[in-house]
Amino acid sequence: MNSLPQKNVISITVSTLITCVALLPAGKAFAYFAEQGSDVEVIEVVNNHDFASSNYQVLRREDFIDSSQSLSDILGQVNGIQIRQISGVGNPVSISIRGSSAKQVQFFIDGQLVNDSQFGSFDLNQIPTEQIESIENSKNQAIGTGSTPIGGVIRINTYNPSEDTHKVSVSLGSFGYQELSLLKNTAFKYHSLAIGGTYLASDNDYDYLVPQSFDDPSKSITEPLRNNAFEKLSFFINDSAQINQHQLRVNLTYNKQDKGLANYQNNSPDNSSNIEMDSLRYGLQYNWLSDIEYLDTVELEYYNDSKDEFYLDSPHDSRKNTNEYRTDKQHIGIKPSFTFNGISFSPFANANKQVFTSFSTQNGEPNECNGISSCDIEATQEQVNLGARLAWQSTSIPLYSYVLANQLREDNSNIALNQAGGEMEQSSTQYNTQELGVSYGDKQLQTSLNWSNGVRTPTMYELFGDRGAFKGNDNLLPEESQTYALSIKYQVKFADISFDASSSIYQQSIENSIVAIFNSSGTGSYTNVSNADLVGLELKVGSQITSDLSLSLQAHLIDSVTQSEYVAFNNKKLPGIYHQQYSAALSYQVTDAWRIKINTNIDNELYFNRSNQFESNEQQGKTGNPANRVVTDLSLQWRVKHYSVNVVCSNIFDEQYQDLANRPAQGRSFQLKFSIEDI
Repeated sequence: MNSLPQKNVISITVSTLITCVALLPAGKAFAYFAEQGSDVEVIEVVNNHDFASSNYQVLRREDFIDSSQSLSDILGQVNGIQIRQISGVGNPVSISIRGSSAKQVQFFIDGQLVNDSQFGSFDLNQIPTEQIESIENSKNQAIGTGSTPIGGVIRINTYNPSEDTHKVSVSLGSFGYQELSLLKNTAFKYHSLAIGGTYLASDNDYDYLVPQSFDDPSKSITEPLRNNAFEKLSFFINDSAQINQHQLRVNLTYNKQDKGLANYQNNSPDNSSNIEMDSLRYGLQYNWLSDIEYLDTVELEYYNDSKDEFYLDSPHDSRKNTNEYRTDKQHIGIKPSFTFNGISFSPFANANKQVFTSFSTQNGEPNECNGISSCDIEATQEQVNLGARLAWQSTSIPLYSYVLANQLREDNSNIALNQAGGEMEQSSTQYNTQELGVSYGDKQLQTSLNWSNGVRTPTMYELFGDRGAFKGNDNLLPEESQTYALSIKYQVKFADISFDASSSIYQQSIENSIVAIFNSSGTGSYTNVSNADLVGLELKVGSQITSDLSLSLQAHLIDSVTQSEYVAFNNKKLPGIYHQQYSAALSYQVTDAWRIKINTNIDNELYFNRSNQFESNEQQGKTGNPANRVVTDLSLQWRVKHYSVNVVCSNIFDEQYQDLANRPAQGRSFQLKFSIEDI
């Protein structure tokens, strides 16, 4: 269920709502809340995932809006989450949850799954933080309804306040960083309209050790990167209306960006490679609050997303190759919700269609589809999800349980656009996912147990390749996982000092991992080559030592091992993730206006490839140990009435480490953010 915008709002979880409904006569719950007068006009459900535990978290706007530059900054502080980013603003950012690949993570914006069906990817930072109302993170379960993922879910709920607000924010930072954000919301009795825009730019000209300097290829020189600038304009509109038992929400988002692509090998001044992107996403959500016995709500939704990308590969004047990509997505879904004697039942059905097309040229001439170079293609994917969620909330003891089942039917097709006599390739498959959970506890001690059977279907590129040197494999099996997770939360207070602790232990078995394999002639394809077993432990301890001083300690440990028919990849650690992570955060309210925060992260045991071989690291000074890193961030916040200033120094000690592309990461940087709100 989505937010119902009104001036007087109570926020509760769905599990609480289930309890309330169970105590009222059937079919009267929503009428009850609607009739209570101006003190309680509507219910705002901020968490439609009613199985809350250490495996599920909600980050609210007030927790991050004045202190974080990007969504990746926010999520990077969550235990169990690792951010995969090549240094510099504007470069693609992906995410790993509990050792998963980015393709195994589902990313939603306002309920729309935005993972790319052609390549399986998404850019974590495609939405500015000023446009975010809340962030939901599920580490191994679906959120609400839908197919169960292998690597968890990130769901972004966009800004949609229920009262008049307006805000202006200006940010300046190192390497030419600048950002301007404007927000305006107008609330009426039954209607709310939010409009906002963000402009962001950065030169990204940080120092980089160039292996072969353009001026002298025999030397490695540290110098500012060229052609690495980024510019982005974002605009959004959220419009919500509620009349009696009917709620309608319309949201629209437009993004336009341009990213220069640096030449990391020689930093050539003649390089003009770049990638431009335009995207438009809009959605309609309708909720009917029923007065029919046992039927609570009926939710209908429609989303449309169109994206155009233009990639110019021009490292020097004699080469100008282009690639144009067009992606169109559509989604439609229905979900009624029933409640009877503490049992809630939510069947659902949704359909998705995505069409991907490409057009490429080499120095102005269209690419020839000859079986060697890549072909221009049109790829189509159609998906239908059918399933249901059944949940039970006890009214006598603090016990909650649920089960979720989903069937995914998928049809894929691919045809070359510039190949004489080219035939359409097709693939049809069907997958099932399930999960169940039990939660028991009170305010002091909570325990939950989860089991899930997740899936990650092959992307269209993995199935069909590019009709050139990268061959398709329509016999690919989906990646599947079996995950067990046990989590415990505990809160206690001694004297005037409060403590809270949480832990989660999980075990996951992944089958049929899909990876790229290349033969001696350089021809590649995807294949199922290995399985993997992971055992992980998350620990978090927090304390409000005084009313002004708080401390938080976190640890995340992963033990992984792969099994493969290829000896070089057998009995190895999973690549691309840190197997040991530790962090400590200290926050001190110096005065009513001033707050200081310091956060240190220690990340160990990273392998760059499947055979666990990697380049030597300057910090390690030797070969044979995984690359480690230590990063400390410092922030100073000042807030008085409607004004706030936030100063952040990232990587304050300028520690040297490799990013997940095995390149030197951006060193120390500063950012100043000034905001004015509701004046």
